Amino acid sequence: MRSSPVAGLLGSVFGVAAAVTRLARPKALHPKGIVAQATLSVTGVGRTGSPLLDITGRWPATIRFSRAVGLPDVVPDIGGMAIRIHADRPVDILLASTGLGPISRYVLTTGWRTTGRTMTSMFPVRVAGRQLLLAAIPTGDGGTWTLQHATPLGRWETLGRVTVDTWEDDDENLHFDPVGNRLPGSRYPRLLGALRDPSYPAPDEGPETT
Repeated sequence: MRSSPVAGLLGSVFGVAAAVTRLARPKALHPKGIVAQATLSVTGVGRTGSPLLDITGRWPATIRFSRAVGLPDVVPDIGGMAIRIHADRPVDILLASTGLGPISRYVLTTGWRTTGRTMTSMFPVRVAGRQLLLAAIPTGDGGTWTLQHATPLGRWETLGRVTVDTWEDDDENLHFDPVGNRLPGSRYPRLLGALRDPSYPAPDEGPETT
């Protein structure tokens, strides 16, 4: 199945913008961040359709928090939270600061803090025939996030939590690829793939991963 003309056009525009930005700095978006080694604890009550998130277990994870545009700290910026789950194979999940309501979960929000913000995946992925959104919600202790899932307009349900074990300095060689390292059982949306930074490989919706 071929990508739509709209997706291709948007992808081209985004690619040109990212290329121009990289003339000024190597990493177009999320240039600076904070890295943490963490633990993902899955409760086993989730109904995402992905075994990784529905079966009780504990997985080591690497998290990078960042400000999307890289504006000075005195200026509010969009927040980013990238999670790499070290399962049988790496799984990368990218989240951005948004609201949680049926509409606001698709609206980016700005703020001053790099961590401690509500983050969602914004764009749903298809898992087991249904659309899935993920959210990470801070608990207030500065090192734990509740991980939740929902359908595009549905109610959020808790599936586990992410807890920081150690904080580290940023690693400029740390890159996340939610296309190549997508959630087991998921299909990546073509439109989102077309909008991605061209430094990542082109997505192929293809069969669901296992």
